[in-house]
Amino acid sequence: MLLFGFRIKSAHEILGQLPRLLLGGVKSFIGTVPLGNTGGADVPALRSMALPSDLHHILHPANPMPS
Repeated sequence: MLLFGFRIKSAHEILGQLPRLLLGGVKSFIGTVPLGNTGGADVPALRSMALPSDLHHILHPANPMPS
């Protein structure tokens, strides 16, 4: 997402990604990365989001999409 910010020349996206990069490794290590978070600067880093049905099918082929 940081590279995406540079490609679209968005200071908002670039500055929003810096804290994610600094804290993301710690959050991954302790297992608090929220499911489905897109990682954009306009989405809070700890917000869980619903997985799109096509990705849910790939990640969980034996489990149907919850309604």
